[in-house]
Amino acid sequence: MNHLSLTILLIVLINLSGYIYSYLIVTDKIGLSKQIQPNADKDKKYLFSHTPLFVFNVCTLILFVFIGFYFFKDYIIDIETSFSYLNLFVQLFIILIFDDTFFYFLHRLMHENKYIYKKIHKIHHRANSPIPIDYLYVHPLEWMSGFIGPFIGILLLGGVSIYAFWLYLIVRNFHELDIHSGLKSSFLNRSLPFSGTNEHHDLHHAKRDGNYSSTFTLWDTIFRTKL
Repeated sequence: MNHLSLTILLIVLINLSGYIYSYLIVTDKIGLSKQIQPNADKDKKYLFSHTPLFVFNVCTLILFVFIGFYFFKDYIIDIETSFSYLNLFVQLFIILIFDDTFFYFLHRLMHENKYIYKKIHKIHHRANSPIPIDYLYVHPLEWMSGFIGPFIGILLLGGVSIYAFWLYLIVRNFHELDIHSGLKSSFLNRSLPFSGTNEHHDLHHAKRDGNYSSTFTLWDTIFRTKL
């Protein structure tokens, strides 16, 4: 399989696992004792009603990646770079920093600008207590805009290795699935400084204000938007 096919397969597997995770939560197979909001009422009907937009966004994401590889592969992906753990994690960290910085200000704008909130971001906040697939229960323009941050980081690095790109997809998407699970964070996640925990993002959904960061909480701390 070529790199594009492997990337698409990775996206499909991540989101399929997220859907299964969501199903296990709404059917009370896991997480009953770990719910952040004990009275959260989620069932299969809720899951199935959110499935069409989730599937549409996954399909659009795959198309987005296909187009990106076709037009920008030579600028953003360095296929020839030999594998290096140091290079891998440095590139991942830089991409995540740019991603989270852009996401914070974009997310905050979508809340503070009432027109943008009403027309775009309000869809995502139909979930006061989200489940994993709700990370992609968003207006397509919202998640597309979210790609700008990591894209800038990748361009400034002069391209990244395909392994760093794959690792970014894994870390970022599984983190999004986790913080939308409605379940309490692991001890490790809670222990890391400035870590974007499940509780941090779940409170954002409950209050619909503040806690605009995702991967890290640095910007919420600096700008005093942390609840």
